[in-house]
Amino acid sequence: MNKIEIIPLKKIPVVKIGDDITNLISTAMDSQRIKLKEKDIIVIAHKIVSISEDRFVKLKNYNVTKQARKLSKQTGKSDKICQVIIDNSKKIIKVAKGFVITENKLGIVTANSGIDESNIKGNDLALLLPKNPNTTAKKISLKILKERKLNIPVLISDSVGRPWRYGLTQISIGSYGIAPIKTYKKDLYNKTLYDTQVPIVDELSSMAGILMEKDTAIPVVIIRGYNYPLSRLGSQVLSRARKDDVFR
Repeated sequence: MNKIEIIPLKKIPVVKIGDDITNLISTAMDSQRIKLKEKDIIVIAHKIVSISEDRFVKLKNYNVTKQARKLSKQTGKSDKICQVIIDNSKKIIKVAKGFVITENKLGIVTANSGIDESNIKGNDLALLLPKNPNTTAKKISLKILKERKLNIPVLISDSVGRPWRYGLTQISIGSYGIAPIKTYKKDLYNKTLYDTQVPIVDELSSMAGILMEKDTAIPVVIIRGYNYPLSRLGSQVLSRARKDDVFR
């Protein structure tokens, strides 16, 4: 591996409900005269996947429970949003003024169950995460294989905070075609390494996130030059089992 390129797709149109994400990517690549190569990786921001899959919810349709009202008082968030957060979580982990940390339905610990209200056209709407991002990543990858005769891994990313550091970073919430984790057994001096696992799909998602700026329309990035093993495992393998989670 000599170098890694990060290539933004700049001509993805505003995504609508029912749009075929693979077709939009193919059209954008053709218009930019970008040709996929073997071992390329495609990283897709989850928002365009969620929009295409119509993961919108109308807040006015939610009946607010006593738990949601209590959460609203604790956080300062609207009781409707609190209800959506509750409905899309497995467990509420931490509550404070301005935020709710949950384990969402995908098993990912994140703020607000991954509910998104930014960059959405229309009022009284919120956007949920894709229902099964690993399955969506697989469908896109297999369609590219059918159309272009190339095995191209697909990652679906989302931004998350870190408990001990400021700022958001991108992680993979869904993937197909690439081993999610790389395990190192020995160091440079042949000493045995323990618990040295690198979350490859998260690091690649974070790399793509450098170009997925929040105020620009670049929801898809191609990463070229990284050597990886093929895998059918999805990103869910990165979520720690409860017995291994030292923070809960």
